Amino acid sequence: MIFLIQTIENTIKHDFSFTLLEAIEYHKWYGHMDIEYVLSEKPCIANCIPVGSVEFVSEYLNTFHNKTPLPLNIPTCLFPFAKRCIINGNQNDVYENSFVKSNDKIKSFTKIVDKSNITNVPQGNYQISELIDIESEWRAFVYKNELVGLNNYSGEFTVFPDVNTVNNMINVFKDNGAPVAYTLDVGIFNNLTVPIEVHDFFSCGLYGFADLNLLPWMYFQWFKEFISK
Repeated sequence: MIFLIQTIENTIKHDFSFTLLEAIEYHKWYGHMDIEYVLSEKPCIANCIPVGSVEFVSEYLNTFHNKTPLPLNIPTCLFPFAKRCIINGNQNDVYENSFVKSNDKIKSFTKIVDKSNITNVPQGNYQISELIDIESEWRAFVYKNELVGLNNYSGEFTVFPDVNTVNNMINVFKDNGAPVAYTLDVGIFNNLTVPIEVHDFFSCGLYGFADLNLLPWMYFQWFKEFISK
């Protein structure tokens, strides 16, 4: 197993890359697995597991496997947990005072749309959500349909999500095509735990999640599953 870790101007920039390097040293020390890594500015070395920005990993997958990861956003099976109106549509379905996110490309159009910019939404497919006031946001880390980490990344860190609700979301997603490893962002508003976004397990900020035993496997198993689809 060889990881291709992105550098920018000969420097590692991403928190997940630093933690992965620590995990690799952990496994080498214990002799658990044959694992190596290569540092590179460009995704130009075949037969590796790419770790870096969305652009870096996407370019690697397109170049060597002719595949492009798409946004997961909030899967439709999780809509009942949302406690707000969410639709998948196009630019014609966007309305004032909504949160709009591209369904076509990761890290593409993402914006709160109001009266001042509603005419500036480009053509495309979008997930359109009613605005809510979120008090606290947490990232759940999921591996093989099990919750393996839960870290605060925005808002009031003393306001905790309901773990039973998070596990219920995971169980529902499990029966509707969940990847082997992913993150599930949840928010708390009006004492409710609601989904914000799901992301395949690559280019994800860890926000302190540091399970050194699982981390390399989560990258590897997601990558293996994705390229085999």
